[in-house]
Amino acid sequence: MVMLAAMNKPCFLLAVLMGLVFPLVPRVYVSAAPYDPPHQQAIVDDALRPASAIRDALRESSIIPDVLDDFTPSLSLTLTYPSTHSTVELGNTLRPSLLTHQPVYQFHPFTPTPLLPSDDTSSFFYTLILTDPDAKSRKHPIWSEYCHWILTNASSPELIHHHNTNTNTKTKHRILKKYLPPSPPPGTGLHRYVFVLLRGETGADRKDVSAPKKRRHWGYGEERRGVRDWAAEYGLVVVGANFFYARHEGDWV
Repeated sequence: MVMLAAMNKPCFLLAVLMGLVFPLVPRVYVSAAPYDPPHQQAIVDDALRPASAIRDALRESSIIPDVLDDFTPSLSLTLTYPSTHSTVELGNTLRPSLLTHQPVYQFHPFTPTPLLPSDDTSSFFYTLILTDPDAKSRKHPIWSEYCHWILTNASSPELIHHHNTNTNTKTKHRILKKYLPPSPPPGTGLHRYVFVLLRGETGADRKDVSAPKKRRHWGYGEERRGVRDWAAEYGLVVVGANFFYARHEGDWV
């Protein structure tokens, strides 16, 4: 009290204001625990996101269930037409004039660690197909599905485990149905062209896959029959897919 009495009026007011302001400072709490950024929580989910995005795209385009039963991809499938620098990107639209030559392909696990053990790389074979579920048109699929390409014994470097050095297990791919470039009829709108990667087991029980007798309906003689039936016939399982849209070249404006 003696000190306050000795203060002049301005100093007294300053002291009062300081007393009102500084007691608020301790109310700002600072934790001593390490800060955990929110994005770190999503690291586990990120590994699953590519497979989920592919499945979502296949469902949104009705490829699931028109062409394939519901599934979760275990391998990423990329396809490129090198001569025209065109890439298949889960539903992009491409002109038929860019797709006249057979594409190059690559498939690999979504995670950095290979999904297949080293001693399993020779236990499977892979088949890549291209099918059109919208022939003659999506509204009138009287020729659906239409087989455009079948390549079996497909291989990709990412699936060869670094422990597996036996080069004798590598088999050259075999064309069962020659690549037929997409050619939608005029006035039939957008067609979905679907690449499907199938996996089969090797060994004594392996069924040698053979080409369907006809491209139309994959030889099954009914609308909407196609790769699903053909895969079931040979015990093949869907492990990856990709697709694009195309319309008749003359319908582009």
